[in-house]
Amino acid sequence: MIKTNPELQPNELTPETKASMKTRIISAIVAGVICIPLVILGDFFFFAFVTFVIFVSTYEIIHCAKKKYNIALYIVAWILALLMAYWPMIMSIPDFVTGAKEFNWHLYTMFDELYISILILVLSVCGLFVMVIIDKGFTVRDACFIFTMMLTITLGFQSALVVRYFPSQQLPDDIRTALGTSYLNLYDNLESCLLIVYVLLGTFMTDIGAYFIGVFFGKHKLNPRISPKKTWEGFFGGIIISTIVSFAFGFIFSICGHPLVYGVLDQKHWYLILVLSLVIPFASVLGDFVFSSAKRHFEIKDFGNIMPGHGGVLDRLDSVIFSLLAAGAFITLFQYWSQFVAY
Repeated sequence: MIKTNPELQPNELTPETKASMKTRIISAIVAGVICIPLVILGDFFFFAFVTFVIFVSTYEIIHCAKKKYNIALYIVAWILALLMAYWPMIMSIPDFVTGAKEFNWHLYTMFDELYISILILVLSVCGLFVMVIIDKGFTVRDACFIFTMMLTITLGFQSALVVRYFPSQQLPDDIRTALGTSYLNLYDNLESCLLIVYVLLGTFMTDIGAYFIGVFFGKHKLNPRISPKKTWEGFFGGIIISTIVSFAFGFIFSICGHPLVYGVLDQKHWYLILVLSLVIPFASVLGDFVFSSAKRHFEIKDFGNIMPGHGGVLDRLDSVIFSLLAAGAFITLFQYWSQFVAY
């Protein structure tokens, strides 16, 4: 039994909280050292990273039910998850074969909007329900849960590819020509990653702001049924801090001549940066609650233990997945709107 200190103030940091903060910070730094270079380098480096995360997160979703399933289920789920996430790339192959698009070894031309085929959805449903027939421990409820979560996760990671690669596609021809081949590669690796850094910054600032403001000032519970520690004070604090920091990041880079996306999220369209800066923290909180409700349902603390202090991949990326979905949907809708206006 943990002894409490009667002289401890309600919002004063306990030794346990301090230790938890230290572990979380160290773990986050290590993850940053590994992941940040892959995000910056982009192209196949980032693609490989996303593929790894898809494999791990799919395993965590299946494993969270605490049941022993047939190994075939994991194989089927991994194949379906990759098809869902990489369908735009798969659909680009015929264009390269027929010459409709000029082939190159970069992935920037293959992910420009969120897209998933009805055929893949049907195959996913059929594949999972075949596993219901094969594996007596795999129920219809399990199939429905895994399908829903896989669809959400894979679209989130497809959004990550869109958000990382889309800025390179929007680079104006005159700037592309002026940069030349060598400097264009430098842009693809460095400046084109500003958009995904912006999304991640907004997400993490929501989490950090909500955590610290909740610890020091939180008194009113937000939703005790799903997440007992979250408070309304932390919720609004995270939203406000995230919006201010992410908008400042995007706007300052834009006025300095380095927009997040040319012609979309730049100085001229500053109001779009503001809108997305406000949408991201709300999407982040929604993602946190969605995955927390899944953990509550299965009565587990974490999806995994790959990150000390944070849990599994999905424990750390739950908010990120929904933030990326919001950004990916924003880019897709903007393109359709631009085509509509032009038409």
